[in-house]
Amino acid sequence: MEKILTPPAFLTTLRSNLALSASEPSPYNSLTSTPIAANFNLAPRSQPAPSKLSISTSAFDFYDDPKPEPEPLPTLTTTVAGPDHVEDRSAALGLIAQSVKEQRWTNAKAAVLHPTSIAGIVVALGLLMKAFSPPLLTLLIASSAVFGLMALYWVTMDYGYLALAIDWDWFDYAKKTGNAHGGRGEDSIVLVSRWGEEIIAAVVLRVVKRERKGYVKAWTVEKGYRGNGVGAGLMEEAVRVAWGKGARTMVFETDHANSHRVLPPMFNHSFDVKEAKARMLLADMAADIKREKSSR
Repeated sequence: MEKILTPPAFLTTLRSNLALSASEPSPYNSLTSTPIAANFNLAPRSQPAPSKLSISTSAFDFYDDPKPEPEPLPTLTTTVAGPDHVEDRSAALGLIAQSVKEQRWTNAKAAVLHPTSIAGIVVALGLLMKAFSPPLLTLLIASSAVFGLMALYWVTMDYGYLALAIDWDWFDYAKKTGNAHGGRGEDSIVLVSRWGEEIIAAVVLRVVKRERKGYVKAWTVEKGYRGNGVGAGLMEEAVRVAWGKGARTMVFETDHANSHRVLPPMFNHSFDVKEAKARMLLADMAADIKREKSSR
């Protein structure tokens, strides 16, 4: 095979034609499609001053302000409300009257849910179902329920009247009943417990010095604060006050504020149980304080 000989002059001419001038870039240069940023500077620029109307949304802004300190919890205090403490005695009267009103609904609930009542309702429904058609039976059941509730409301209405009778004269036991348990002129002693500024419990008692005995006329705690030992602490303080005035034994008045019953005895079981526990607690407190004083 013959070799193709290329003359030197041809190579020189080709080299001259393909030479790229630096001053005249080729139209096919790949860099021409990419604009060149003149004076490109990576140094940080100063930020403009924020507007006065702008609101910062930085995540750390929420923690700049110090957290407000929690308010201290109220304290429980017990004080003697003398005759000149009109507001305290008025609050005590309100608590006692409210406790009497609560007896109405407690007694009504006990009457409705008593086994005897439930058995009577079941027997009556059975007899009515045999004697009347379903439409008439529904009407009779509804009307009987309405009349039964109305009768129960009317019977327990006495609790409302008893609550209204707890007024300022109620404090003066001798004025209303005469020579009872020791005579006239024996002022009632009123103690109240405060949770902060709110009066939440009250006890009313009197001391008959010649009998050396204290009589509790009322003892109540506001409904939302019961079951926390507020009443027991108040009663203990009341026994100590009575001891200081000469009482060596403590009992409840026969006709204390919550002693009245308006329904038959079989519906008063819950009242009787609570009263028995209260009497036992009072007697135990009096005995404990007596032993405490005697040991000194």
